[in-house]
Amino acid sequence: MSKKIKGAERLAGDTYYFPDITNSGYKGGCLIDTGPDDRMYSGLPIKEILITHGHADHFSCAASLRRCGVLIIAAREEVPLVENPEINIRGMFSWAKPSDEMITKLFHGEGCPVDAFLDMWHDSGIQIIPLPGHTLGHTGFLTEDGILFTGDALYVKDIWRHHPLPYAIDIGLTKSSLRLIESLDFKCLVPSHGEPISKEESTNHINYHIERIAMIDTLIIDSLREARTTEEIISLVSASLDLIENPPQYWLAVTTIKGFLANLLQRQLIEFFVRNHAGYWRTIDYQL
Repeated sequence: MSKKIKGAERLAGDTYYFPDITNSGYKGGCLIDTGPDDRMYSGLPIKEILITHGHADHFSCAASLRRCGVLIIAAREEVPLVENPEINIRGMFSWAKPSDEMITKLFHGEGCPVDAFLDMWHDSGIQIIPLPGHTLGHTGFLTEDGILFTGDALYVKDIWRHHPLPYAIDIGLTKSSLRLIESLDFKCLVPSHGEPISKEESTNHINYHIERIAMIDTLIIDSLREARTTEEIISLVSASLDLIENPPQYWLAVTTIKGFLANLLQRQLIEFFVRNHAGYWRTIDYQL
């Protein structure tokens, strides 16, 4: 019989999860992401931490645990972000340096050296599932007990109420990853934020996420029947979704809305041009 682990909930077999602001998982000495407080894992035998992606809230205490001898494993694309969270911050601001009050606290954190790449790592009890879109190297993990840890690849319904524009840098990849999750064989899905859900429940949540993406696509396309600048479309979408109006939320929205615009442009549903030194977007069939 599997032993009890303080602060953790057993999901199946030897797979556990620690509920927190950012959920973390545990299986056979491997921790999947971390919560903010390393005391949560006190006394737990940890040999490796598998990081779903390079946003600081997913490796909050990884550096502290690494100083105790734990190895850090991440996808190659995520390594620079894990080792230097400043890269995320600079990237959101076109590589200039923003002031602290302009950046979400979720991107602030202690960088952590990465000891190995996921594509060179192997554990017979944990399968690596690439789920890009939220970030380029975003990765999920499926344990042999049928528990799927999806990081931020899927936003469950409850989270949408507080975050109606989930951060994503590639909308096309986000949708592909959601369909991949739907196709997988698992018993229980653990998102990084929110409660675990069953395989049966997951279909509803996946479809809801995809429907919300389609709704935002439609909102943008309909808004671009007359040409609008990038700033105008960011303002219009943010207001339509009733986003909190503050500097960190604005810059998160900038990245994600540009991700939507880029995807619509790639699909040849809208076009982009420059006039009077301003960038404009519009649907293909309409003129200034």
